[in-house]
Amino acid sequence: MRPDLVNPTPVWRWRRIVAAAAFVASLAGAAAAGAAVRVEQIRFWTAPDHTRVVMDLSGPATYEVRRVGDPDRIAINIPGGRFEATATIGVDDGVLGRIRRNALRSRAQVVLDLKRAVEFRHFALRASGDLPDRIVIDVYGARAPAPTADEAAPESAPAPAEAPPVTVIIDPGHGGMDPGAIRGGLREKDVVLGVARELARIIDARPGFRSELTREGDYFVSLGKRVEIAGRKGGDLFLSIHANTNRKSTLHGMEVYFLSLKGATDREARELADKENAADMVGLAPADRRDDAVLSILMDLRMSRVLDESSRLSHQILGAARRSDCVDARKVKQAGFQVLRTLAMPAALVEVAYLSNREDRRLLSSPEGRRRLAETIAEGVFVHLGAPDAVAAAESGWTIDYRVRRGDTLWELARAHGTTIDEIRSRNRLNSSRLNVGQRLKLPQ
Repeated sequence: MRPDLVNPTPVWRWRRIVAAAAFVASLAGAAAAGAAVRVEQIRFWTAPDHTRVVMDLSGPATYEVRRVGDPDRIAINIPGGRFEATATIGVDDGVLGRIRRNALRSRAQVVLDLKRAVEFRHFALRASGDLPDRIVIDVYGARAPAPTADEAAPESAPAPAEAPPVTVIIDPGHGGMDPGAIRGGLREKDVVLGVARELARIIDARPGFRSELTREGDYFVSLGKRVEIAGRKGGDLFLSIHANTNRKSTLHGMEVYFLSLKGATDREARELADKENAADMVGLAPADRRDDAVLSILMDLRMSRVLDESSRLSHQILGAARRSDCVDARKVKQAGFQVLRTLAMPAALVEVAYLSNREDRRLLSSPEGRRRLAETIAEGVFVHLGAPDAVAAAESGWTIDYRVRRGDTLWELARAHGTTIDEIRSRNRLNSSRLNVGQRLKLPQ
């Protein structure tokens, strides 16, 4: 046998080598044409199933990644690169021990010291908007083995059957390398995580309810992954928590969105939907982009019921805001948020307040304010799901016995009493929007 045919390189490995060479060649010209590429910042986030390391670069660059043993580590080399800082970054999250920056003569080298057996992937991202060129490394720790038969809990007599709890999926927007909006030193990803944690605590404290968070720390979760978590956790209801911004600093208050399959109801909603949908592209490998599932959902007859329930849920949350002394209530809107489009359960996206408004920002910046916002959302959820005490509290505010006059419309009455047409119809059991002179209605204070 010829020596050069011993242990031949597999076809799949050759394909990787060719693909890598093509990628390097595509970037080499840009890197060679200008000054040496700087590694300006290294960031990391620890998620439940992996650790993500991101290198922010001053421009496009070639790079190579190698697995090195004894001790086990991953080395990322950037030819001709240099660092803004060379200090070691401590991680120690059970997957990575630390991140080292080696300023070598011909290259910048980033070394990930591993704590245990891992798998990893890497990819580069071009500069986009305010985001620079980046190299991303995802390190996945080995999964713990399933318990053996000897370790499994012994069988016991079956417990009496109980009604399963209502599961509320709480989805704090953004996270990790995607900070969301930033105003006055506040980052949206931090604010909404605080509100989400408070909301989860309130829901878990009520008998018959349980919560599940799509992220519990500062790490990136793709929109597809959020939907997957909701399905895997058996969600009965989905709430995505965000904070609003606008060029007009006078705008304030809470807005609630539910899915529109035909597009957004106004320009502001369309812009916001585009912004949230684009967030999924931040740090997402091209191979992980999912096909649009809207077509399959449209074929599911349950979708009409889901949209109707989503509308009612959204109005109940905004109604709770209207009754509260915490935050002003703006309105319910529809938009094509990607995170709402693949869910076969009632879902709403809550813009809790405006980071661009000074008073709202003060509310969002304090633990007390975030707790009160969470209580407001929780009240709307409990009313929607028929919790008796929440329903009674909500109905107690509708104390005006109003007699319809000539020229009255539901739109004008809703505007005058700070509520919505759907809410008036629901509470008065109206089958249409037509009013008759002399007809009696219950309206809120």
